[in-house]
Amino acid sequence: MNAEQKRAWLGVISLTACIVCYLVLLLFFGPRVATAGFALFAVNGYAANIGRGEQVDERDRAISKRANVLGFTMSYGAFVLACMGTWIAVRMFGGEKSVPVHVLPTIAMFGFIVGYFTRSVAILVLYGRAVEADDV
Repeated sequence: MNAEQKRAWLGVISLTACIVCYLVLLLFFGPRVATAGFALFAVNGYAANIGRGEQVDERDRAISKRANVLGFTMSYGAFVLACMGTWIAVRMFGGEKSVPVHVLPTIAMFGFIVGYFTRSVAILVLYGRAVEADDV
């Protein structure tokens, strides 16, 4: 397992913990306090220290590039869906004319988490396919 895969596993695990913590806090304390669950994402700050001296070849760069494109494409889509979904929910079901301000950071973090999670899963899948192709 190379450094990129280790960083991807760190991302998957920390983002899963982040989402679970958010949902638990949302259940017990409400949406304003639940955003504190996003603090678990800070663990990914240590990902830069994983595999500092390893050599990166062309295959690693290609996999990272494909994963980045997929991750940020999904991030943009999730951000747009979250924005429009919130607007529709508030407008149609809430009876309000504006979106509450505490929802906006949640939408931004949702888009970022979807992008980073998708990127991490894509790296793991693409390396898995590369290994299977090498073994055949």
